[in-house]
Amino acid sequence: MKPHSVGSIWPSSQHLAKAMIEDIDFQAGDVVIEYGPGTGPFTHLLRQHLPEGIRYLGIEFDLHLCKALRHRFPEMLFHHGSAEETGELLKHYNLGPARLIISGLPFANMPASLQERILIATQQALRPNGLFRTFTYLCSSISPRARHFQKRVTDHFQQEKKHRIVLKNFPPARVLSYLERVRKQLIFDIF
Repeated sequence: MKPHSVGSIWPSSQHLAKAMIEDIDFQAGDVVIEYGPGTGPFTHLLRQHLPEGIRYLGIEFDLHLCKALRHRFPEMLFHHGSAEETGELLKHYNLGPARLIISGLPFANMPASLQERILIATQQALRPNGLFRTFTYLCSSISPRARHFQKRVTDHFQQEKKHRIVLKNFPPARVLSYLERVRKQLIFDIF
C-alpha cells in the first residue's frame, strides 16, 4: 500500500458523508465527480440523494476498490485512474463541466507536485461557480503537506466561509468547501 494513496485505515463515517454533500442544490443535468471513492461511504449517500438526471463519475486509483465499487453500484460510472486525468475523462465519457467535485483523497499525504496537478485538473473540470469539497483530519491539518495544500487550494479557488467540523468520525475531520473562481480571461473577454 502506498502511503500517499490512502488517507485512513477506517472508512469515513455517515456523519462525514452527510457533511460532504449537505447544502448542495443539485439540478437535472449536473455532473458530479468523486475523487477516491474507496469503499464507498460518500458514494452510497450520493446514490441516495442525487435526483434523476445527474451524471456521476467516480475516479478510483486502486484497481481492486474500483472493481468492488462497480459491483456494489452497477448503475454508477467508475473509472480506474487518477484525478489528474479529470479533464480527459470528462471528454472520454462525454460529460460537461462538473457542478460538484467531492474528494476523499489524502491530500495531506501527497507530494506537493501531485497536489498541484490534481488542483489544476479540478479547477479546469469545474463549471463556473462549481464546488470543490474535500476534508482533512484534524490531527493531520498541521502537517507540512497539509499546510502546503491549504495554501495552494486557496490560490486556485475561492474558499467558502463555513467549514464544518465532524467529531463523529475517526479521526475527527473538517469539511472544506471551495468555489471555482471566475477565470480572469472571461473578464477580459467582456471588455
